[in-house]
Amino acid sequence: MKIFLLFLLTIVVAAAAPHVPSASDNCKLQHFLLAEILEHVKVLEGQDVNKSSWTYVENVITPEHCTLENFCKAGEVLSAYKAEELGLNDKDWLLPRSLVAYTRNTHCNVSSSLDRVEFPQFLENIKLCCQKEYRKTCNQKKHPIA
Repeated sequence: MKIFLLFLLTIVVAAAAPHVPSASDNCKLQHFLLAEILEHVKVLEGQDVNKSSWTYVENVITPEHCTLENFCKAGEVLSAYKAEELGLNDKDWLLPRSLVAYTRNTHCNVSSSLDRVEFPQFLENIKLCCQKEYRKTCNQKKHPIA
């Protein structure tokens, strides 16, 4: 009986061990989140909103500087706005949440002295950076600069 209980306890402990995500799992998750961000941008760009309601936002992300930190900054900037302030529906304002999820373990600070761009241009910058990052394959190796 003791052997059976020991065997059962071993199985329970092994089954309860947390799954450590592999690099492939992380890559798939990042691609999924990038696709989600692209979809949210597409929804926002397709909204029939009065253009005078577009506001200027801090230009923290550009197609030339598509880093995880800049995605984080974009999420922080957009999180400061409510959907109504931008003339959007609440149900369509999921982009900040997706950006924060994509940059979950990244810390960033947004400087208030940055240039400002219109909201549609900001969305375009996010879209271009997402497309650029999405094209990168999971197996792509970084080559050291000689």
